[in-house]
Amino acid sequence: MSATRSPGKLARGIWPALCTPFDDSDGGGIDGDRTRALLRHLIDAGSHGFFVCGGTGEGRVLTVPERKQMAEVSTAEIAGAVPIILQVGATTTDNAVELARHAASIGGIDAVASVAPEDRPNDLSAAVEHYAAIGAATDLPFYVYWLAQTADRSIVADQYLTAMEAVPNFTGVKFTDTNFYLFQQLIDLSDGKLNAITGPDEMCLPGMVMGSDAAIGTTYNIMPRLFLQMRSDFEVGNITEAMTAQTRANRVISALARVGVLAGVKAMLAWRGVPVGPPRAVDPLTAEGETQLRKAIDSLDFDVA
Repeated sequence: MSATRSPGKLARGIWPALCTPFDDSDGGGIDGDRTRALLRHLIDAGSHGFFVCGGTGEGRVLTVPERKQMAEVSTAEIAGAVPIILQVGATTTDNAVELARHAASIGGIDAVASVAPEDRPNDLSAAVEHYAAIGAATDLPFYVYWLAQTADRSIVADQYLTAMEAVPNFTGVKFTDTNFYLFQQLIDLSDGKLNAITGPDEMCLPGMVMGSDAAIGTTYNIMPRLFLQMRSDFEVGNITEAMTAQTRANRVISALARVGVLAGVKAMLAWRGVPVGPPRAVDPLTAEGETQLRKAIDSLDFDVA
């Protein structure tokens, strides 16, 4: 199943926000074999691309060498089969620039992205300064990773797009926010040139309705086929079927939210024979939490895949 492609639009379709697989030792490091197995599992499912070292990938708690390792392992395994966007932010500007340059040097990374600077959230001028340094560091397309909690919510779409003219290679936005009016305005006022990507898994279909080219999400690690079918149904006009898929996805997301989404996703991957180790940014599931999640998933009247 291939995503519809448009000239100049790198991100189309359904992209897992890749989990970072760790080994099982105390403070475990990145496990290359597990990373390759997870990537192959998700490519075989039909994933259209990958977002690496984002929030789901726990980028903010990885060291710079670990983030470089994830970039290298991912590009070697994917080998150009689908595109990769590497998230280089959630660190200092200098480190983000170093990671962007490394990404460009190894080949196989198609674009870089960054969240707003962590020490100056909710400040558009600070974000533009940070983004501009990263965007200028390479010739790779640059994507803003818009997070509702760190974005400058005082601005409107035209102000934002004007400010982003100062960012070299600015190409698109991964929009992890529920303000889809603003999302649609960014698309409209860019004359559709912005590569517009939605973040909230629970609102994947509404994002499509508002004009998203692609969706990047945590739960696409455990149910890529459900979201791929949702996208396919939407693109051919089977809206009722797409709505059913979103409802099913949200039942799973609701079960995960009760125990911890990232920890739950990592636990479910292990159940499926694709172990990725424990999370580092949050606590792993307790035995009680795992039992609760298993019971909730087993009670569903559809396969989570």
